[in-house]
Amino acid sequence: MSTLEEQKILIELETMPFIVGPTDNEQERKQQEFDDVTTKKEENSNGLSSVKSVISTMISRKNGISATSGLINFICGMIGPGCFSLAVSFKQAGLWGGLVLVFIVGFLSLYSMHKIVSCSQYLAKSNGDQSLDYGQMAEAAMLNSYKWTKRHAKLTKIIVNACLLAFQLGVITVFMVFAVEHVIEIWEFIGDSPPPFSKTVMILLYFVPQMLLNFIGHMKLITILCLCGNVIIFGAIILITKELMVHKWYPTWELNSVTGIEGISLAAGALIYSFEGQAMVLPLENSLKHPKDMTGASGVLSTAMNLVTVLYAFLGFFGYVTFGPKVQGSLTLNLPNSILTVSIKGLLVLKIFFGSAIQLFVIVQMLLPSLRSLISEDRKLIHRFLPYALRLGLMLISLCLALVVPNLMQIIPLVGITSGLLISLILPSFLDCIVFLPVYKKQGEMFLYYQKLIINVFLFVLGWLFLGSGLYSSIDDIINNDV
Repeated sequence: MSTLEEQKILIELETMPFIVGPTDNEQERKQQEFDDVTTKKEENSNGLSSVKSVISTMISRKNGISATSGLINFICGMIGPGCFSLAVSFKQAGLWGGLVLVFIVGFLSLYSMHKIVSCSQYLAKSNGDQSLDYGQMAEAAMLNSYKWTKRHAKLTKIIVNACLLAFQLGVITVFMVFAVEHVIEIWEFIGDSPPPFSKTVMILLYFVPQMLLNFIGHMKLITILCLCGNVIIFGAIILITKELMVHKWYPTWELNSVTGIEGISLAAGALIYSFEGQAMVLPLENSLKHPKDMTGASGVLSTAMNLVTVLYAFLGFFGYVTFGPKVQGSLTLNLPNSILTVSIKGLLVLKIFFGSAIQLFVIVQMLLPSLRSLISEDRKLIHRFLPYALRLGLMLISLCLALVVPNLMQIIPLVGITSGLLISLILPSFLDCIVFLPVYKKQGEMFLYYQKLIINVFLFVLGWLFLGSGLYSSIDDIINNDV
């Protein structure tokens, strides 16, 4: 998973001319302006529009981006520092267990993304062509479903946004640990000796300039720098690929084929973290000139996820075969130190450094309006310093988590198996049922009703089982320091 907010901000900049922003009190949703809307209405005997007819509504936006631009944005958003940790997942799940698991998690992530897009398109088009983000889509789903769900609409939006915030804070924590571990490698290469400080002290030292950067409220320059940093990510992938191809491989029979449930749960958490892109799906879909290009067998989602899954499988499989039991939390840490590789590591640290500021900026933008509404307008001094206090508080939370879990092999599965799993599997299954089950029942399409119900209940229960076992395994791994 890359810094998703970089891609979201870029998309917003690219599509600004056709979006009318929210009002000053931020109560109105963004309303899109379209070139032409052609709706294929098919009324059934009860006078209800079919799900298929609503979702198949043909929309063309005035200044939306092309499918090719959307594909590039999505791939750049998916491929980030998390892809370098995939070999550890193969170590935890076993060589062949990890290979199977990476395709299963990739498929489930793609399936959940299609659910999110389908729900959003149905709700948006049936309610007036609104542009919905994840939290707004969850609220709209509850308001347009059964009677008993309407009173829980705001709570559902809060839960979804809370999961997104928790995941973003987890990403900041991972970035902090990732950066410090690479700084240590750079120090050892330049000084020809380990740094004189412990990792805990190094994290605290890194926190100071990171916090100063996070006090900046204008993100345009930082966003551009981070987007340029995607070139560094791909450069690192090329270097790693070269190393994987020329390095001597471990015989596959000397490596674990499949491990136990604990290892598989940890591996699933790391893979879910790497595949997490659900928060980026709706902003991207809202920016496309033709939203229908997002779905389908050759759509943006399927094409991007297929390419990313193959790349992840390659890095994970050959990373474990190449480095075996010695594989570290990031494949970049296994690269032999040279001027080139250390330069790449340094640039990755800069990419992470600026990316963390964007992650925090978006969290602050989500929380700040609600906090300001609780404070009297007369207290201007408090309003002035509130954004800085909020940034400091959120960064201190990430700092504490980084100090408690200062290891990439442990922090990535922990973030992925908790908030990552909720966002990518559990919540989409629930919302898909809430949106479409009452529609299918009213239309008398009982086969589709029970098919969707059975699949989503299975995935919902499976998600909670993995969350429970994965959380237990992560906590046990952290306590026993079994790395």
